[in-house]
Amino acid sequence: MRNKRYQSNSGTSPQWEKKWTFRSFFDSGKNINPNLRPGDSFIFEDSFRPKRSYPFLTPQQALKKHLHVPEERAKPLEKGTLRVVPFGGTEQVGLNCMGFEYEDEMIIVDMGLQFADQYQYGINASIPDLTYCKWKKVVGVCITHGHIDHIGGVYYLMEQLGRSTPIYATAMAYELIKLKQGDMKATLTKLSEYVRYRPIQVGKHFQVTPFVVDHSIPDSVGLLIETPVGRFVHTGDWKFDKSPLPNRPSTNYEWLEALGKRGVTALFSDSTNAHLLGSSISESAVIHSIEEIFEKSPGRVITATFSSIIDRVMLIISTSEKYNRKVVLLGRSMNNYIDIAIKLGYVRPKPGTIITMEQAAKLPDNEVTICCTGAQGERYAALMRIVTGESKETTLKPTDAIIFSSSVIPGNERAVQGLFDLITQQGPRIHHYKESEIHAGWHAKEEDTKKMITMLAPEYYVPVYGFPHMLRGNARNAYDLGYEKSKVPILRNGKLLEFTRDGMRETDQYVSKKLITIDGRMVGYTDDNTLLDRYQIASQGVLVIGISKKNTGFHIKYDTVGLPAVADVPGLEKSLDTCVRNILQDLSGFKDADAFSAYVERKVCDTMLHEVGKEPKVVVVVQ
Repeated sequence: MRNKRYQSNSGTSPQWEKKWTFRSFFDSGKNINPNLRPGDSFIFEDSFRPKRSYPFLTPQQALKKHLHVPEERAKPLEKGTLRVVPFGGTEQVGLNCMGFEYEDEMIIVDMGLQFADQYQYGINASIPDLTYCKWKKVVGVCITHGHIDHIGGVYYLMEQLGRSTPIYATAMAYELIKLKQGDMKATLTKLSEYVRYRPIQVGKHFQVTPFVVDHSIPDSVGLLIETPVGRFVHTGDWKFDKSPLPNRPSTNYEWLEALGKRGVTALFSDSTNAHLLGSSISESAVIHSIEEIFEKSPGRVITATFSSIIDRVMLIISTSEKYNRKVVLLGRSMNNYIDIAIKLGYVRPKPGTIITMEQAAKLPDNEVTICCTGAQGERYAALMRIVTGESKETTLKPTDAIIFSSSVIPGNERAVQGLFDLITQQGPRIHHYKESEIHAGWHAKEEDTKKMITMLAPEYYVPVYGFPHMLRGNARNAYDLGYEKSKVPILRNGKLLEFTRDGMRETDQYVSKKLITIDGRMVGYTDDNTLLDRYQIASQGVLVIGISKKNTGFHIKYDTVGLPAVADVPGLEKSLDTCVRNILQDLSGFKDADAFSAYVERKVCDTMLHEVGKEPKVVVVVQ
């Protein structure tokens, strides 16, 4: 009965049933090799027409195209107006750089960089675009702390601004900038160290006072920026640490409260964790968890963390001393950072605690701690080389305990998971922040953010430092405290914000905000089109077509990179020949060789997509 219900009067299948009948998976309409055996290569054709993916848009580019956000060019600055210029750091974690401009002067807070994303093949990093400063008088650069997302762009950007532009930093950042100065062979002639809570006059219109904030690297400060139109507070990266480690200055709550009573026009505050509930745990809270691991580990303890988390490294050294272990520091940056921290008195190991790997090899394993870089699964960081057996210093042992004492940066999850797998198959036990409190966050969460807003009581609250969802999550903290949305602007890179004595105005004006690429030793040369080519080459391969004129006609030759040879794919060479020779039959419509090559590239790419489902970068060589 069920079959009869769908039969037509003619005894044939109804029209709709024919329409949705798919052909067999292997029924491509082409001649299939009847001798195909398991393991043999072949070409299949599915039931759907392949769609073009190139020219390729990243999700961010696609959204921008969809939203059509109006972006006006920056207008001349009006008299009596303070202009805030977010060069970077308001659409990502990293690239932190913000300008404050009044009349004929500008100061810049931080000069960070951002590492490449998955679409930027071959790029070392990106820095902000300071084209807007080309005709401006930059009277000073003020650094909040020594992390690379705040100082990593200093040398590249100071080459553009001029090495004689004054730059101010607290002791730790000052020493790190000097260290990089030697590597880059670029002396900054006006690099100065400023002192916490001591105001400095920067140009005619700005007085800047650095104040202590708690963060994972010593000498982190926020900035009080006093201008003719009001007081502005820029927090830098911060959190409130209820139990700070010894030998470290910590937040002065009384100073912040007194500042709030004097009146703050706007508070620019870190958003990295401000959208998360609760309060950041103290660095001291991880001591007990780390000590428990040290106490139970029968062999070496290997800790992986960022070299710039001085507090964590100091904690690892002191815990090693408590359990009679010597410490080996592996990684150039790890040694550089700790040397500076020891010089400034923030790390105070006992004589003989820090030793070389050669010395450690002579000790029992339960008397050795190795502190190294590589917690993000970086391919050639110290930990990865130990795990893969590529390190000249040491190799992994089954009795080792591996502590990942930092959180995973968004985007690095797959690399870290791969590193976990490489470690566990060799026997060692892994300890990470998701299973115990061996890591304290370095950025303020919701509770601390609201406390900062309450103490300073700013007229306007401006979230900075973070991805858009972080900025909006941070803004909700102000809304919860009664702030109107008009008092809490959400910034975008390049979008200008202006203040006068009468209030604040959001504009639709933008300065140039493209990412300036650092590509090897080239700064700014690699543009979006080049990156698109690299992405296509990496994922689709390259097809080179050589076309030369012979007496009897045209000779066509194919070569591939990252793809099988054309001759190895059945029927592909014939299809490509047909495509190219059809074009060669009439060349009258092409005004020059470039137009001909572009047309061949497009048509050949279409043929490749149809025949094998790939869209390679096609290069046409005409002789």
